[in-house]
Amino acid sequence: MNIVNRGFIFVKPKNPFISWAQSNNPEIVIDENAEGSVYLIEEDFWDDELILQQYAKKIAHQEFSSIVADTNVWPQWNDLNEFEAFFNIEMGCTCVDLRAENLQKEPF
Repeated sequence: MNIVNRGFIFVKPKNPFISWAQSNNPEIVIDENAEGSVYLIEEDFWDDELILQQYAKKIAHQEFSSIVADTNVWPQWNDLNEFEAFFNIEMGCTCVDLRAENLQKEPF
């Protein structure tokens, strides 16, 4: 086991995101129990709101584009309250790698 020098933002869809996703991609299977996404960030941070504000646009881009590529149909949001209406957010500073082999990274 190794501690990875990253913190995380865990994002899970809420009903407004689910409704939007289903209206734009009727074939998608998604509900409140859908798998979330983990975004690795700097290990040490003290202000959750500041960190979330720093990464919200990147996270929204990834989450919305995973449903539909056309940015014209993506939900519009202007502040963190509106962003958080679409997602349950959890943040933390400890990431433990339980695997023995080295981590691999690929450009995304």
